[in-house]
Amino acid sequence: MNFTAAYRIFTALFMLIVTIGLGMKLNDFTSVIYVFVPLLLMLGISFMPFFKQRKLRLILFSAPIVILYGFGFYPWLTNYQEVAVSSSTSTLDFIIIPVWATLYGAGFVVLHEIALGVARAFNWGR
Repeated sequence: MNFTAAYRIFTALFMLIVTIGLGMKLNDFTSVIYVFVPLLLMLGISFMPFFKQRKLRLILFSAPIVILYGFGFYPWLTNYQEVAVSSSTSTLDFIIIPVWATLYGAGFVVLHEIALGVARAFNWGR
């Protein structure tokens, strides 16, 4: 099994874990979109030739999403009702956390490509 196939399996399992863990606690369709769009982006980029060329691009893009979901966003989601009652910005946080995770991933890929260009320009690593 190659790396791309393993990545797709991991992403699908991660989506399944998030779905089961939420236990259909999300009633609003827009909240479901905010939860699954970054995860679907993780799965979708594995089909793009740009990301398939280098394994590190896939890892750099998906790492912030997995880390933020696993340690910040996902536990917050499971207690969404309690957080929504106690916080006036809970809906805004709900939108911002997945967006920032996706932007961090894209930013890491851009920084990686810039570093590769600089390394090639100065012939480093040869």
